[in-house]
Amino acid sequence: MELDGSYAAAAPGPQGQWALAWRRLRRDRVAVACGCFLVFVVLAVGPGAPLYGKLVGHGPNEFFPYAVSVGLRPAGPFTVTWDTPDVVGDDPFAFKHPPPPKGTGKTLLLLGADSQLGRDEFLRILYGGRVSLEVAAGAALVALLVGIVLGSLAGYFGGFVDAVISRFTDLVMAFPLLLFLVMIGSLFSYGLTRWTFGGLLNQGVFQLILIIGLFTWFYPARIVRTQVQSLRRREFVEAAQMVGARDSRIMRTHLLPHVLPPLLAYGTLLIATNVMIEVGVTFLGAGIKLPTASWGSLLAQTWGSILNPNPYNPATTQPWLTLCPSIGIFLTVFALNQFGEGLREATDPRSIR
Repeated sequence: MELDGSYAAAAPGPQGQWALAWRRLRRDRVAVACGCFLVFVVLAVGPGAPLYGKLVGHGPNEFFPYAVSVGLRPAGPFTVTWDTPDVVGDDPFAFKHPPPPKGTGKTLLLLGADSQLGRDEFLRILYGGRVSLEVAAGAALVALLVGIVLGSLAGYFGGFVDAVISRFTDLVMAFPLLLFLVMIGSLFSYGLTRWTFGGLLNQGVFQLILIIGLFTWFYPARIVRTQVQSLRRREFVEAAQMVGARDSRIMRTHLLPHVLPPLLAYGTLLIATNVMIEVGVTFLGAGIKLPTASWGSLLAQTWGSILNPNPYNPATTQPWLTLCPSIGIFLTVFALNQFGEGLREATDPRSIR
């Protein structure tokens, strides 16, 4: 029986693993919405931050003392203040700052001043989000690379190699991460903090990327080890061994493509975890240091650190200095978790969506 041409043309062809995963992911509206939000966040904190700085005519570290009252209370949202770093006069009994010289321009502070220094809070949130995501994504990449290498070796060779790597993994998992990060960060902060790669990164970013990544690789390693152990006895691996393929080629060409889907899903969850780690390490005094902005340092600037807390003062404290970075952290972490869960289900061949 022959099929007519119209039916043969309409019949769908075979789809690959990634095409099926994309089809499943598109059906998850929550994951798609969270993915779109994450793209918006990356664009906002990436090219959006310098573009907004050019629009308003100032940077994240410029001071605007006229945006701070005589009583040291930062100005509120939608404040238009004098665009000058100097205040005219120094009368300690004045109720407000005297106006600057004629011809001084003005600038917009969309979310007001960030502290008694009078910097642009909204611009610092944008640049702070860039730093926090650089730390989180960079540390996740380091952890995934280390986990892929060690997990592949343990799962493929087994025996003594598996035993050594597994015990080493258990040893790293036993360390209290935050306290260990504080200790390592304090001991080696002088050299690593200044590694900026020609201004590509801010000071302290590479230090956190390296330290967090080197002590969060154990879960990716266990995922890879389990996957490789279940695949190394499959027919396609034995066929590659029979034709003389080297172990490195088998792991790279035949095993790694099967390991990547769950690692991509776990990578988004790891980025969300690293955002929270960056905030916690900064509160412990071993994270990003001021004046560099990050979401953790913005909160630490308002409330201090554990060793040097800032007491609450209703006369000088503004609620949005806490709410705005906290909302940014919450929405980003929530979107990463939901997108990662959707990606995990979409790349799981056993899922039915």
